[in-house]
Amino acid sequence: MAKKKSAVKAGSTRRGARRWAQADADERRRLIVDAALQLLNRHGLDAVTMRRVASQLGVGAMTLYTYVQGQHDLHHAMIQRGFEMMDENCKANSTLNQAQRWRGGARSYLSFAVGNPNLYRLMFDTPMPEGGGDLLAAGFEPLVEKVRERLREQGVKSRSLDRQALTAAGRFWIALHGLASLAIAERLDVLGCDVDALLDDLLSHVAPD
Repeated sequence: MAKKKSAVKAGSTRRGARRWAQADADERRRLIVDAALQLLNRHGLDAVTMRRVASQLGVGAMTLYTYVQGQHDLHHAMIQRGFEMMDENCKANSTLNQAQRWRGGARSYLSFAVGNPNLYRLMFDTPMPEGGGDLLAAGFEPLVEKVRERLREQGVKSRSLDRQALTAAGRFWIALHGLASLAIAERLDVLGCDVDALLDDLLSHVAPD
């Protein structure tokens, strides 16, 4: 069994080295982030070191510094990828133009969190790397803009629009984050109902419209 695992790992490393050799600079940075996310998902944040990422790709650790500045830059890139993934998922599952309204995006948010718990924790529950606040603001802005659009439709005046949109979007996100964090930690059984039922009740209280 040990020999089989070693052979599988060696084959994966060779494939990674081939992809690396054929990639341009932008693609190599993407491959670095891909490898880091694989380690994060399988083993947690402590496993994401420059040496281990390089090993995944079949290159020397110092080679990575041509494309990422170090551990903080790598974490920054991983968080950025996480927000991109979350935004894509929420857009793909949006129900804003349907009777369900905010449920599609909210359910997608929860699915992302539960399906990528280590990445979600890196994005929201660990100290932000330098520049991470900008990533959080950029990741939050699509929700704020959707709420802003709804408030415009309801006739809210421009002088108070931004403040109300930020407040409503913040309330929505804080509630979803709490539910997502408890779902990841498997602490919801005490409430005696499933995540979907809890989400529907939550939306009846905190959905922006």
